[in-house]
Amino acid sequence: MPIQIGDILGDYRVTGVLGRGGMGKVFRVRSLITDREEAMKIVLPDLAENPALADRFLREIKVHASLQHPNIATLHTALRIDDRLVMILELVEGVSLEETLLRGAVEIPLAVRYIDQILAALAFAHERGVIHRDIKPANILIAAGGVIKLTDFGVARSSGGPRLTGTGMAVGTVAYMSPEQILTGQADARSDIYSLGLTCYEMVTGRRPIHGDTDQALMNAQLNTVPPDPAAVNALVPHALSAAIMRALAKEPGLRFQTALEFQATIADIKEAPSAIPAAAGTSPALLPPELANLEARLSRAIGPIAKRLVADAARRYGTIAEIRRALADQIDDPKERASFLQTSPDATVTMAVRTPTPAVVFDQGLLDRLAQALAPYIGPIAKMVVARAARSVHNTDELLTAVAGELSSESDRRRFLAAARALC
Repeated sequence: MPIQIGDILGDYRVTGVLGRGGMGKVFRVRSLITDREEAMKIVLPDLAENPALADRFLREIKVHASLQHPNIATLHTALRIDDRLVMILELVEGVSLEETLLRGAVEIPLAVRYIDQILAALAFAHERGVIHRDIKPANILIAAGGVIKLTDFGVARSSGGPRLTGTGMAVGTVAYMSPEQILTGQADARSDIYSLGLTCYEMVTGRRPIHGDTDQALMNAQLNTVPPDPAAVNALVPHALSAAIMRALAKEPGLRFQTALEFQATIADIKEAPSAIPAAAGTSPALLPPELANLEARLSRAIGPIAKRLVADAARRYGTIAEIRRALADQIDDPKERASFLQTSPDATVTMAVRTPTPAVVFDQGLLDRLAQALAPYIGPIAKMVVARAARSVHNTDELLTAVAGELSSESDRRRFLAAARALC
């Protein structure tokens, strides 16, 4: 019988539906004893039909229960309720990375912070012999303050423990599955690293690196297709980060990072390098000299308004106009337009003229909090961070509202938000 909101299961009242995980449906529940809100996953709806499978899942649940880490959603307990196998998990108030990517690529500094946290969670699990086997954006939650929570260890395996293959259930997700998982069903820490590499690629470029219309086509692509470097897809991706992601995506496990800690150390080096990560969109550390302004104008005619951001990023990464021009030309698809762009101003060394920025307005914190509350129904807990970031880059309330509304992809959502926001000012 389907579970409905208001139903009582054991000592829990169902208060909402959170979604469907890899191994079952997930509900929002409130404990009738502690009054704490939690997440309940119904892993197996009927234990009586397959008691052996239930026992195997219970062993996997014990594995998850052993993983107490700030970046892993906590498994509080597991129990049997009315012939159902139920997991009680930490309720993470946030949005999935999958939902976030519907709006496009994640800004590079933020993506690097997310990757670092995911790797911290994986390193912790791997050190304890636990392989996740289903790393993908849907299983990565972004909680308040940009804290990552890795979820859904439903197909995780402890080294030396029984495997769940052969049960009739898919282990992993084809679009994020490593070549060795496809070929043999075997997975180790390097398989998780490959799946994370696919996720990182999507995070920084806004698109999946491996494509296929069917599962068979996807599997063939995972085995044979090498995607272009992320930096070739998005010029804002630093070369060091692009190289790290491509190493994680090596088809041969021995050519990847061998541990999550090794991958994390590379990410840490990128974070610490002052010029490695471009500034967030909307910021500009210097006044563009005439040569760069000319490049921006010409590039805009070929690819549109994004030219300004690409030119500013290229100017941070290269030392001469010739190098900047060559890097930007890669963003132009039309061969004739690309050739014309490459014939712009003569080579010169870029001399960046420092600009004294116009002081930004110090907005009332109460206003920012109200705007975050108005934005939260559309994008979740990251609303506070989005509003705070916008407030640092604008100079009046109108600009602030416009910048925040720009985070919403739907025109109707933007109109509704702006109407509510103006009433708050």
